Amino acid sequence: MERYVASSMSTYISMMTPTNYPGLSSFIKVVIGISVVIGFIVIFQSMYTAVMERTREIGILKAMGASKLYIVNVILRETVLLAIGGIVVGILASLAGRAALAHKLPLLQVVVSGGWILRATGIAIVGAIAGALYPAFKAAQKDPIDALAYE
Repeated sequence: MERYVASSMSTYISMMTPTNYPGLSSFIKVVIGISVVIGFIVIFQSMYTAVMERTREIGILKAMGASKLYIVNVILRETVLLAIGGIVVGILASLAGRAALAHKLPLLQVVVSGGWILRATGIAIVGAIAGALYPAFKAAQKDPIDALAYE
């Protein structure tokens, strides 16, 4: 029994961190990567649909003399505004979830740091822009006469 060392519960709980579990940080990175890819596909599909539904408006803009860069700029600005709205809603939902967990399970600590918020914001903005680039360039390439005849 003299070899037996008694440790407090706080010592054991402090050892239960992602760095102490082998492979957990790799698993979390894979889950984040899959989430980013799925988000990219969803943004791409929604922006492509939005551009295709506004073929006539894009044709009118081009007929009035809008440049390709202007069309791309309009679509990317819309995408960034939608992304910012999604970021705000996502952060508020995360904070509400954290508060609900803290109320239900007071011993479970969920840390939402400023670094996490900045990383999530960066990933969301880059993903939104990347997902909207192809639809924006596709819209800029439309012929105004074909776009005006479209219906």
